[in-house]
Amino acid sequence: MEKPFTLESMREMENATSAQSFETRDFKDDSESKDPLNPRNWSSTRKTLLFISLMTSSLLADGAMVWGSTLITEQAMDWNVSITHSATSMNYGILLQGFGGIFAVPLIEAYGRLPIWLWPQVITMFMVLGATLSNDWSTFTTFRSLQGLFGTVPQVIGLPIIHDMYTSAEWPRMINIWGTTFLVGPFLGPAIAGYIGAGTDWRTSFGVLTAIYGLSTAMIILFGYETYYVQGQRGSPSRLASYFGFGNTLLPKASTLTYWCRMVVVYIFKFPLLMTGIAILVTFTWPIGITTTIDTFLHSPPYLFDTIEASSMRFAGVIGALCGWAFGHFFNGWIFNRHNNTWRTELRLHGVWFPIASMACGLLTYGLTMNFGKHWIGLALGWIMVNIGMVATIVAISAYALEKYPGQATCVSAILNMWRTCGGFAVGYFQPAWIVRNGLGLVFGIQAAIVCVAVILTITPVFLWERKRRSQAQEA
Repeated sequence: MEKPFTLESMREMENATSAQSFETRDFKDDSESKDPLNPRNWSSTRKTLLFISLMTSSLLADGAMVWGSTLITEQAMDWNVSITHSATSMNYGILLQGFGGIFAVPLIEAYGRLPIWLWPQVITMFMVLGATLSNDWSTFTTFRSLQGLFGTVPQVIGLPIIHDMYTSAEWPRMINIWGTTFLVGPFLGPAIAGYIGAGTDWRTSFGVLTAIYGLSTAMIILFGYETYYVQGQRGSPSRLASYFGFGNTLLPKASTLTYWCRMVVVYIFKFPLLMTGIAILVTFTWPIGITTTIDTFLHSPPYLFDTIEASSMRFAGVIGALCGWAFGHFFNGWIFNRHNNTWRTELRLHGVWFPIASMACGLLTYGLTMNFGKHWIGLALGWIMVNIGMVATIVAISAYALEKYPGQATCVSAILNMWRTCGGFAVGYFQPAWIVRNGLGLVFGIQAAIVCVAVILTITPVFLWERKRRSQAQEA
């Protein structure tokens, strides 16, 4: 049996991997060897089935967290609370998604990807079941909060699995596909929940969600494999043992957990991740605000939508997310082909400029349409433009961050997820009162201005920082 790696070995490998920036890597094939244990050498069938399983669980991460956003009126009547109070049942779960991802990082690095992907999914399934059987708002909210804490793992584990299974040239495309699944989820989930709830009741809708979680869990058991691989750092555990983290890595557990706890804190405050993280926080705040509050407006004059109509409006969000995916897909290919001979990692960040303009225009369209009581088509178009900006921005920033820190894919993913969910959590508490105080038109106009200014002030310094870093490297 091989001798387990020490922490000193881990630090040396981490430093070496970080030093090998994406811009100097071989884009044709950066797999380390033809070792069959290397996930990059697996068959296309195994990779595809594993990736589909990852997408189903990622789709549920946010999609299941806001599943009840189209059912809050019925739940408020059931529990005899206000609609506004009923809507806050999701807020703590959204916040805990960020913390859950951070907590998962050391465990993923110490025990491997598969067990930390599987068992939180099992726990989340039972949390959804508990919410389904709840008889009061407090119990329901407790289970929903725990659902957010454990159910966020697929959003974190996706980047390291993509990093493990695919070559660097394939990363942007696979990130684009995977990222779109959990960004479409917040709109597709409530639509399906509303359709089911309209024909039955909210408990049946959550019962269906429990069954979907069961199906996703079964797919992980059947098609999930441990993807952690570093030459000499990976054992060959049995299939059963890999589910429980035995032999997935040869790293010492206690020191690895301590090391990665410290690394998470260090990377949160690394300048590029800090700046791009703040950009994500701002660009996710307002779209999530629309997602969690739009039903209140649609059921009120002048729209007076019923449950089916309000649920169908969610497909405007889905269309916007898919358009954002299309933009990110073509932009990533175009920018690399254009600068293939002089590639610089930060060029990925140019993918935020058009999306942010789209988001600003969408916020104005959405806010003014609602402010003046115009046709619902204006709401749909505004929402589409907002979601184009949201999805395309996270794709650009995620691709940059993974290329910048290829050896810290898990850590990077968790940090970006934390920034995203913090923005989504906060908006539910201050936006309703803000709208009452200042009116829809002014509020969404200010939001559009904040998005533009914040992204310019966070992304531009990253370009300047990267330029200064290269100049210093050349002088040295």
